[in-house]
Amino acid sequence: MAKFTFATGNVQGLRRIPLYLVGAIATLVVPRTDRVWVFGSGIGPGEGALPLYRLAQERLGSDVRLVWLATTPAELDEARALGLDTVPKLSARGLWLTMRARVQVVTHGQGDVNRYGARGGFLVQLWHGIPLKRLHLDSPAAMAAPSPIGRLLLERGHRAVGRQIRIFAVSSERVVSRIASAFGLTRDQLLVSGDPRDDVLLQGSPEQRRSAARELLESAVGRLAGGPVVMYAPTWREGGADPSQPDDTTWRAIIAWLDRVDGTLLVRNHPLGVGDYAGGAALSPRVRLLDSAVMNEVNPVLSAVDHVVTDYSSMAFDFSLTGGTIVFLAADVTTYLDSRGLYEPYHEFTGGRHVATWTHALQLLDALVAGEPEATAAARAHTRWLRDEHFDHLDGRATERVFDAVIRGVAGSPAAPEEPPAQRGRATVTSVTVEPDRLVLGLEAGASPVDAIGLDGPRGRVEGTRTADGAEFALLVTRWGQPGLALPSGDYRLTLGATLPSTRVAVATTTLPAVTHPLFRAIVLSVDGGLVVRVGPPLADDERGRAAQRALRNAHLRPHRRENAVYLESFYGRSVSDNPRAIAAVLAREHPEVTQYWSVADRSIAVPPGAVPIVEYSREWWRVRAAARLYVINDWLRWTYRKRRGQKVLQTWHGTMLKRLARDREINPRRRFAALRQGLRWSALLAQNDYSAERFRTSYAYRGPIWETGYPRNDVLSDTGRAAGVRELVGIAAGTTVVLYAPTWRDNRNDLIDALDLTEFAGQLPEDHVLLVRGHSRTIEGGTDLSAERLIDVTTYPDVGELMLIADVLVTDYSSVMFDFVSTDRPMIFYTPDLAHYSDVLRGFYFDFLAEAPGPVVETGADLLAALVEVETAGEKYAARRALWRERFAPHDDGTAAERVVCRLYEEGWLG
Repeated sequence: MAKFTFATGNVQGLRRIPLYLVGAIATLVVPRTDRVWVFGSGIGPGEGALPLYRLAQERLGSDVRLVWLATTPAELDEARALGLDTVPKLSARGLWLTMRARVQVVTHGQGDVNRYGARGGFLVQLWHGIPLKRLHLDSPAAMAAPSPIGRLLLERGHRAVGRQIRIFAVSSERVVSRIASAFGLTRDQLLVSGDPRDDVLLQGSPEQRRSAARELLESAVGRLAGGPVVMYAPTWREGGADPSQPDDTTWRAIIAWLDRVDGTLLVRNHPLGVGDYAGGAALSPRVRLLDSAVMNEVNPVLSAVDHVVTDYSSMAFDFSLTGGTIVFLAADVTTYLDSRGLYEPYHEFTGGRHVATWTHALQLLDALVAGEPEATAAARAHTRWLRDEHFDHLDGRATERVFDAVIRGVAGSPAAPEEPPAQRGRATVTSVTVEPDRLVLGLEAGASPVDAIGLDGPRGRVEGTRTADGAEFALLVTRWGQPGLALPSGDYRLTLGATLPSTRVAVATTTLPAVTHPLFRAIVLSVDGGLVVRVGPPLADDERGRAAQRALRNAHLRPHRRENAVYLESFYGRSVSDNPRAIAAVLAREHPEVTQYWSVADRSIAVPPGAVPIVEYSREWWRVRAAARLYVINDWLRWTYRKRRGQKVLQTWHGTMLKRLARDREINPRRRFAALRQGLRWSALLAQNDYSAERFRTSYAYRGPIWETGYPRNDVLSDTGRAAGVRELVGIAAGTTVVLYAPTWRDNRNDLIDALDLTEFAGQLPEDHVLLVRGHSRTIEGGTDLSAERLIDVTTYPDVGELMLIADVLVTDYSSVMFDFVSTDRPMIFYTPDLAHYSDVLRGFYFDFLAEAPGPVVETGADLLAALVEVETAGEKYAARRALWRERFAPHDDGTAAERVVCRLYEEGWLG
């Protein structure tokens, strides 16, 4: 039987559009009655729909008919055995009852009842878990369609269903925004009640819950051993197989461990998952299969489980209610996040403790079963964090709250205010003010003392200073030695605590300010059960929004007098760096009469002394773009660019290419045309070598002049006198060996590749080593600065050349820095955990990388660590290949490339 995928399911949904239309018309003439409620669930009788059915049966008695709509004969039999009034969902009777029912209760979607008769009912959506993976409208994978029109119809269909939902029950305020976004809901459709499916994990004493769960579990799988009970619960992979499915050797290792601890392993595969675990069960009775054929719902037995092994399953959230510990086993982090995406960073969800193999998972389980203090304390603390961050109610009364909300909604009564959850140590914000350069909070501490307070946001944390009645936060900071900078744009969430910061903060004031400072704009919001400071660029009101931008653009379409100025932009204003920065330095030294304007995304980015920062999309930004004689850029021109008479564009690009570019990739016609259009806009193009020049000719169909000058950004590699100052600025002690890790970006994600646990890896390096982590420019906005012993996150450091200058060894994957660093003749190691996927699926290479790499190529963290230990030997082994690479790819990188470029600019008459 073919496995369900989003793509196949969406095609089926599109084909059903005529039936939806007929059903919608029918619901207009069939009157609904308050005396019929229908229930359904994608797993059969269970999830939150079953406890709500039972409570409604108890409270409403015979006044209302409650009907369970079953999909299959087996589900029909199961529902009848449970004493439920049951009707086949897809029968004429099922359609009629759905059209008549005032209330419809579902757990997976409208398809849980008869979807063609659902329109116009009081739809109660009880989702089947707190979402970690992106859902519906938030997930490109979930919206996969055979054509753009198909995708548009899917989106409109999802939003239409979203508008019909009257109550969507969620576990906490933290979950509100992700559900609202995924389903296209407004806040008043969401009820922070807790999940009825989780009541079974909270009612009664822990001993009673464990005893009842154990009895139910053993009735399904037989008597368990006397030792620990471990559940393995891999999630669904869009029709793909579980990459952590044990082979025969691994099964024997797992069973040997189970024998030693007298344990039992329950394998709970996702109902849609692909994986064969029968081999383990055949080898030992200690391995029991607990798939949906054995037990359709797993929550009622979680209290009997001691440890869960999972990857991305929402079961981790439910299991946290039991107090048990979790081992996160994920062998495909990079490729999974590429295809699906998460609502929370994976390192946050896992506490930074995920492993990639069963060998490591068994080691963690061993430590937990043995009760090793450090491992146990860390695992239990993370379990508590998952619980406290994602559940607002721990009283086991979620079903009652949902039922009461339904009764009020059907009666048309005003919604009762949602019960405030137990504070559980939360602080309360009593006042908020924003002064010129600081945020001031009034704060009342909760039951637990606040040992640390901060604003956690993109690329850093702002530590708060406690005052007598609250806390203060600086909104101007020092970054990389440059004082007086704004915070990088983004959301900064107030957090309490040092080790596992909590975002749960009660906000008792309705006065939340918004201010515009010369360097930033700040808006304070109460969001997702906490406080958020949203920082952005200092655009005026008449510079914000589509209408304002259209007016500014139109105002600067008319001819402008040329200004003897250069417009500089690096990586779309995310930094002041790369080839434009090196060219600007020579221009400032030799031609100070030329005004330099740097386009910056916000004022968190420092510009060189004497240069003028212009915030993108501001009025001055539009003016300079129209008036400057010369553009110096290193990436694509914005769509807003218009070529003007007398204006020149020097495209410096940002590296020699291993990865296929633009038209050399298998991309759609629209992207191919866009690449062609880019090339037509450039007046000249820099190349590091003749190899690059050839690639530019094909990838951009570029026929203009190419200046093969070498790369100005690499001039710094010849300036060894700057090394000591750079080491001091970065914070590296003398005598420390510097390992620079600089991976490239992945096309479908905007955060750093996380196949390697960098914090753990840094701790495994020798004590005299430090790991510098340099994310690609495209990960600046999507990532968060890492912090750990012997690890420094330098993603936002202005000049990667200075980092290469002080690096003793470079670790990269497919990044163009390999062609720059080769000039230093220092060793390189290539860590490529997704080599096949990247080269065959994502990008493709211009040459045989494995055959020609000037250093060892490794695919695991263990092999990378071993390669770093043996780096001197490897350095000698690959010396000849590095020399060939330098001759081929960096023949002009001699420390004077920027001077050659500036000289050429004046020879061509582009500046004067």
